[in-house]
Amino acid sequence: MKNLILITLALAQKNALTLIAARSSELHPLHATDPITIWCSPDNPQVVINKASFTRKSDNKTFEATLSPTKKNATYTFGSPSVKDAGEYKCEMETPHGKVAHSVFIYSRPVVHSHEHFTEHEGHEFHLESTGNTVEKEEQVTLTCPVFGYPKPVLKWTKDGAPLALSNSIRMEGTTVILSSPDYADAGIYSCEAVNEYTFNGKTSKMLLVVDKMVSVKSEFQWIYPLAVILITLLLLVLIIVFCEWRNKKNSASSK
Repeated sequence: MKNLILITLALAQKNALTLIAARSSELHPLHATDPITIWCSPDNPQVVINKASFTRKSDNKTFEATLSPTKKNATYTFGSPSVKDAGEYKCEMETPHGKVAHSVFIYSRPVVHSHEHFTEHEGHEFHLESTGNTVEKEEQVTLTCPVFGYPKPVLKWTKDGAPLALSNSIRMEGTTVILSSPDYADAGIYSCEAVNEYTFNGKTSKMLLVVDKMVSVKSEFQWIYPLAVILITLLLLVLIIVFCEWRNKKNSASSK
């Protein structure tokens, strides 16, 4: 009998990471609170498995599966799964009748995956703020939204709570916002809203992450303000010295 290769999506297994924070990076990937076990089995419950493995589609990394005592199921457990473990997996099983393959999914809500520094907005773990950008007038600014999730999140940008209006000086390249020659009117809070949706355990979840990036544009006359403060301080100092000298002379004259 010729080997038979079956790819079945109808029995795809689904898992979801349980995340209580939204900040992750390559050096310190965000981990879920609970382990996750992925599994697969042949369509025919009478067929046994001789060998099985799971291959992650994003990087082709392979994980050797563990067979159940009856050899009817193949499993792999992530003891401390990170957001990098989210994605689609291909389970390949070798059986006496040939090879069988199934798709397995691990879902993740959108999270920031970057070396940038972010803080929680008013204690909300899925609403983050960056350190911001302060630039000179007409100095180009590039705003990125370093978000990861599975399924891939859909991104939308807003400015000060309203949909971002594109212009000659504000354009989009993919999901990146570029302010080519920002003016004072372009200053404000640029927010990236990342949303993905998936069904797990019969419940459809729509997950949202908001990332705020402040843009401040320096005034071309900004140098005048510290200079004015210095001049006023010197003037006050001179007035104090003159007043003290005048009072000392007055006291000396009255004591004679």
